[in-house]
Amino acid sequence: MIKENSIAQIEPLLDMRIFLYDLLRRAFLQEPNLEFLTFLKDSGLFESFPFQEEHEDITRGVDQLLVFMQEKDLTSLEVLDFLHWDYTRMFIGPDRLPAPLWESAYLNEERLLFQEQTLQVRQAYLKYHFLPKHFMQEADDHLGLELDFMYQLTLRAKAAMAEEKLDELNEIFSDQKDFLENHLLKWVPGLTSKISETAKFTFYPGIAKILKGYLALDLEALSELLDITRRCVK
Repeated sequence: MIKENSIAQIEPLLDMRIFLYDLLRRAFLQEPNLEFLTFLKDSGLFESFPFQEEHEDITRGVDQLLVFMQEKDLTSLEVLDFLHWDYTRMFIGPDRLPAPLWESAYLNEERLLFQEQTLQVRQAYLKYHFLPKHFMQEADDHLGLELDFMYQLTLRAKAAMAEEKLDELNEIFSDQKDFLENHLLKWVPGLTSKISETAKFTFYPGIAKILKGYLALDLEALSELLDITRRCVK
């Protein structure tokens, strides 16, 4: 049974982590679609965005998005075309990409894909039998896939919490912390700068700043979660 400092206290934070990683992975996994943009508009999410007062990058990103949404109708076909073009030009091609979405493009001197970083990310995935949908077609270290991995692990963490599997929960948090330190936090700041420099519209710079700020906060949160789970295991 769970001992003092009941592990149930972490459930609200896990729910928030699930929500935010889901939001961020959807923003980068594929080109923008009307369903996603409609959700952003109708939910009023950015009017009271979580943690916006706890990190300046989140504050700046939210402010950019609010201004963009005041000036543009996110659900119009014109804006969808604008954002689709911006996403394609920066992240897909066919021309040289100003802001590639692969880790190895930032941590490898030749900016080549499927390098050592890709294999390291794949090893992290395989430990949890996480196989990306387009395995061997899309490099494993694509930002959307890395964020999806964090999302899937957080779902597993919530399931482990519900079943009081504290050792498993502790291992998941430890692996997520390592993944942030050794992967996402090593290259997302550089990506954020490139997006801010090259985007034609402020939508993706705003999302990227929120991502950068949230990853930094989540690293702190994981340290706290590890402290809680380790106390409960004792």
